[in-house]
Amino acid sequence: MCASVAVNLREQIHAAAVQATQEVFGEQIEPAAKEGSPVGGHLDPHPGKNRDSIEVSFHDKPETGWISAWISTHSGYGWLIEHGTSHDRRLTRIAIRERRRKVVNDRTPARPYIYPAMVQFVGTIAERAREILEST
Repeated sequence: MCASVAVNLREQIHAAAVQATQEVFGEQIEPAAKEGSPVGGHLDPHPGKNRDSIEVSFHDKPETGWISAWISTHSGYGWLIEHGTSHDRRLTRIAIRERRRKVVNDRTPARPYIYPAMVQFVGTIAERAREILEST
């Protein structure tokens, strides 16, 4: 018969979760989002600016067990790429029923790059935390 006692189990689990979250966001999600970030080509006045501005931030509160990670852009237009926007800003001041008469489609289609990266890798955080705990 074998028995073991885990000392500071809560702290070990929390530390593994923090490490796993940081690894997955920093080594998998952020690179995937950068790779998926569209660059506007020859017409883009700032090619690569959105891609280069993608970053991950972490917050950890060991006393409550709260761990959070964010991935965001600081280019000023990352959200517009992710969700789509209007080509002609003047048209946004015109009622939709009148706008439809003037143009067929005044929207830039959404080109998500952060959400797909999150969906692809966020499930691996628990798996990685388990690997960390098993290795200690």
